[in-house]
Amino acid sequence: MNRLPFNTSSRPMNRQAGVAAVELALLLPILIPFLILGYFTVSIFWHYTMVQKAAQDATRYLSTVPVAEMLTPGPAKAAGALAAQIATREIAEISPETVVSDVLAFCITGNVTINCGSGLATTTPPTAVRVTLSIAMFDPSGFIDTGWNGLQITANYTMRYVGN
Repeated sequence: MNRLPFNTSSRPMNRQAGVAAVELALLLPILIPFLILGYFTVSIFWHYTMVQKAAQDATRYLSTVPVAEMLTPGPAKAAGALAAQIATREIAEISPETVVSDVLAFCITGNVTINCGSGLATTTPPTAVRVTLSIAMFDPSGFIDTGWNGLQITANYTMRYVGN
């Protein structure tokens, strides 16, 4: 009895050699944008959390300024400037490449919201303080176009003034 030698080329294992490489070549252009988009989304949330924390810390300082300083325009303006400096330095410490475009400190009395130190009534301390902080975020990978000005991320934090 003469048997034919076993043909190895007809085995399923050899016919599928390289299929994984072909699948990877087909799916990789689809997967890479999803990975970049996921990274960019996480980066947006990280920057927003950083800005919100900086605004919260600046507002916490501003809410503890003594009433005597808040009722005098000069020291109130200096306290607002120091709150802005606290927020700016905190962001620079966490993310040195981030550009802080705007930091504003507001004093709220009733329904009136004004910049701290500019025209605040000298007889009534504020009931709340607010810090508004804005940064420009750019995509560090360069794959997503955020424009010339970047993606603007703004955080507001309002806190009751403890002098009341």
